[in-house]
Amino acid sequence: MAAWISFGRHLFGLGGDLTIIYAATLGLIFAALLVSTGLAVRRTARLGFETRVMTYAFLIASGLIGILLGLTLPDSTPRGLQTIISGATQPGLDIAIGIANPLGVIGIATAIIALVFSIRDSRGRITLVESWSDEDDVDLVEPA
Repeated sequence: MAAWISFGRHLFGLGGDLTIIYAATLGLIFAALLVSTGLAVRRTARLGFETRVMTYAFLIASGLIGILLGLTLPDSTPRGLQTIISGATQPGLDIAIGIANPLGVIGIATAIIALVFSIRDSRGRITLVESWSDEDDVDLVEPA
């Protein structure tokens, strides 16, 4: 995902001066978050705990948003700013650029949420019912 966001425009011949900036910022952030999430999911499985569906849902959502972000990120080319989805044509270029910023924020936020969920999953879950069992307390009380 980080490679797509950083260098995906080169596949379409639209790579330019902003590629290095995207690789050093968005690419590194997405890579760190998604690799850390993957390590936590692996640790969860290794410890015998179950990864929640919400963890996978936020991980998939982050990936889908990352794909859309890669399609809408503008890059500086000899013809001016261009995106994969719109090229250099107006008003599509302005719309794509306007969508790219919120997609980046939402993509990073969903990746952070997936990371938090995966770390929580790797620690196991104790529900309120399991920790305050009434059955154990009944055995301690003797009838009068």
